[in-house]
Order: sequence, then structure tokens, then C-alpha cells
Amino acid sequence: MNTTTAPFDDVKVRQAVNYAVDPEALERIYAGQIAPSQQILPRGMPGYKKFELYPHDMAKARQLIAEAHPADRSVTVWSDDESPNNEAAEYYEGVLEKLGFDATLKIVNADNYFTIVSNTSTPELDTGLGNWFEDYPTPTTSSAPALRRKHPADQQHQLGADRRPEAERRDRPARSPTARPKQEGEYAQLDRSFMEQAPWAPYGNLTVATFVSSAIDLDKVIFNPTFGQDLTSFQFK
Repeated sequence: MNTTTAPFDDVKVRQAVNYAVDPEALERIYAGQIAPSQQILPRGMPGYKKFELYPHDMAKARQLIAEAHPADRSVTVWSDDESPNNEAAEYYEGVLEKLGFDATLKIVNADNYFTIVSNTSTPELDTGLGNWFEDYPTPTTSSAPALRRKHPADQQHQLGADRRPEAERRDRPARSPTARPKQEGEYAQLDRSFMEQAPWAPYGNLTVATFVSSAIDLDKVIFNPTFGQDLTSFQFK
């Protein structure tokens, strides 16, 4: 959600969206290929500590919208044209309409999607879908694409989420190529503190099955719960 402009500059509106989005509904849309979640760090990541600030509750969501009473009810929802992302965007559009917004879905080519939503001069950048793969299985690569200010080479700038200097400063003490116990605790705190401000409505982490021949020695396969299989570890029995 674009936290720099109305209506998503109001934390109550953003929290309402988090209550309204149902991760289990999106799990069905993605045909079981995501594990439902409502936080930034995925299960299995150093620093991960499960919490659920926004259990699905449309009544609570509508109450927060009533309290916020946003004057601007017209919002544009962005997504790429790859299935099932476009179906997820349609679901999200419907959620916003149930909250009393006049939502318009704008679907663009997947090849250009992040370039378009990374450009702050693009008009009507209100809210939309975002996702990315980790470069390395560390907490930094899970949170960095959307929690830090845009780097000139970064095309994962997510629709104006809070990237003010103080927000980046809060991320800096925890950053490290490897997460030691103290840093893991800092990342857990960072995860929760950002979700209290609700710049996103996380709904799940990708889960991918790998089918192999019975000739592969599965005991030798190295698997990371957040990064997937190490293909160089696959070998014949």
C-alpha cells in the first residue's frame, strides 16, 4: 500500500486491509502453492517468530474504516497479467470494495510490472500485488526489497511503502550477511514493529514441490526451508 498518499497514509486504513485480507482464501487461489502468513519473515528463516496481528475479521476491518473515515475512496489496484497473480488481484479488488472503496483493477504486462510500479511518477500508484525471491536465505533478503529506500538499480520498489530514513535506520542494526542470535531477535522485533504499521498485507510464502526420479538419492539432497533445493546436491544412488 502506498503509505505516502491517501487513503493508505492512515494506519487504521492499512490495518483494516490486513484484517480484511484472508490468507486462506489466497492459498486457495494459488492452488496450495503458498503457505498462509501475515508477517514479513517466512517460516524457517533465522529471526522468524510467528505472530498474527490481524486474524481475518471483516467486522473489525469495517470498524477501523469507519473510525478512519477516509475522504478518498477511489483506489487503483495494480497487478501483473500472470496467473494466478491476476486472480489474486481480483480478490483484493473485491476486498477493498467490501470495505467501501471504489476499486479499479489495472493489470499490466509482467515483464514491465515492477518497472512501472517502481516509478514514483506513475499516476494512481495506490496499492497492488508484490512478490520476490530471496537472493540468499537471510532475513535481510526477505525484508530489504520493500523496507528500504529505493536503490537506483532496485526494481522491487513496492508502491511507496514507508522507506523514510528512520525506517531504514531501524533495519540497519539487525543487518548482517549471517544472522547471529542477537540479530535474530532484532529481526523478530523488526518484523512485528513494521507489521504494526501495516504497510503491507502479507498473505503467504511460496511452497514448491519437486518431483524426482526414484534413482535420485534423496538422503543426499540439501534443502533449505526458505531457499529451496540445492540442485548441486542432487545425485544418483
